[in-house]
Amino acid sequence: MMKKNFFYWMTILMVAIVSVNLMSCGDDDDDEGSSGMKGWYTVLGDLPSQSDFNKLNEAINKQEVLSSYTYGGKKYTYVASRDLFINSDGSYQDDDAYFGRLRFTIKNPINAIRIVDDNTLISYVAFLYIDGASTGDVVYQLDGGSNFGRMTYYGHGSYYTYVKVDDKIIVSNGDIYSITSGGLIKDGSSSMWSKYNPKK
Repeated sequence: MMKKNFFYWMTILMVAIVSVNLMSCGDDDDDEGSSGMKGWYTVLGDLPSQSDFNKLNEAINKQEVLSSYTYGGKKYTYVASRDLFINSDGSYQDDDAYFGRLRFTIKNPINAIRIVDDNTLISYVAFLYIDGASTGDVVYQLDGGSNFGRMTYYGHGSYYTYVKVDDKIIVSNGDIYSITSGGLIKDGSSSMWSKYNPKK
């Protein structure tokens, strides 16, 4: 009887230990690259900052005239407003000449990659939207300030295989990245692709 109880409690203990280990592994999978190469990478210098959106918000709050011209006998005046920068589908735009001094203030689109495992990589070209306005994968998020709120870069990724050879990542689409202590450097460029969390 005593032997039976011993085996019963040992079985319970083993199940508990295995469960804890499985939960720990699950947490590691959810953590975007706490160790190794797994995770998201982008050129952080290409991402917009709070000060970039501050320029837009100040212009909107002051109702600044960004451009004014006459064409075909009709005068066109463009005043800074949220609707001037946000299209009807929720996408962000500032690339037309009528945006005046604020043209190209926000980098759009951006590029990012996600290293999924030891041989799979996803490459993204992501476009900026009002949060929730697109069904793509969340690639990067930031606060757009009082007139824009949460802004999100969304992208639909392309899957590629890769191999790691010494300090190089060679991707099946022809891209090659050098592995450095600070991140990745794409061949033909000097820009550092740094690891980041797209949800922070």
